[in-house]
Amino acid sequence: MAEKNITISGTDLSTRKINQEIKKGLSENEKNFYIENSQKLDSIVVGLREESNFKLKGEFGDFVGALNHGARIEISGKTGRYVGNNMTHGEIIINGSADDGVGFGTYNGTIVVKGNAGNSIGQLNKGGTIVIDGNIGNLAGLYMLSGEIIVTGNAGEDTGDWMIGGTIYVGGDFQTGTNAEVKTLESSDKKKLQNIFQTYGIDAPVDSFKKIEHQEIRPFYG
Repeated sequence: MAEKNITISGTDLSTRKINQEIKKGLSENEKNFYIENSQKLDSIVVGLREESNFKLKGEFGDFVGALNHGARIEISGKTGRYVGNNMTHGEIIINGSADDGVGFGTYNGTIVVKGNAGNSIGQLNKGGTIVIDGNIGNLAGLYMLSGEIIVTGNAGEDTGDWMIGGTIYVGGDFQTGTNAEVKTLESSDKKKLQNIFQTYGIDAPVDSFKKIEHQEIRPFYG
């Protein structure tokens, strides 16, 4: 039997109603959902713990895919702030731009933005992979502990500010922050970038990237 697609139109529905429709479908073991035109509503497809597939089309608000733990969410359109906030597992792909705070506090999983994003990308990242195929603003990777942030374009000021762990790769221009240091790109870094770019259909010259890591493991203690 072919899998059924659940279509939810957000034109006349509230955030609560949309998420109720999703919960109902998941309780009936449905796995594929299509959501369109959600009026820039916040907190759509949040807290998902099931392995499921979501395709969203339109312009969405803040916290799309927050607390995701297993779903694959693909968005065609723009999103607001804090996409994938505190995500622990799964995949979020945005075919468009995103606002501030992409992947804030992410524990695991992958977020890919095929467009520009705002400030504060990957702040407090604890192990996720965040890829921006475009330019970003300031303070990317602030206080990050682990994981990767990959930016194919330019980054703003204070990139990696007070970072404690993890790695930031930038293909364009940037300015590092406190406790961030530019280091030599190794063959393992190039292989990692190549694999990620191939997986997500990103065309970027690996050799142009620079790697940013922390200087001191305990930067707050001098």
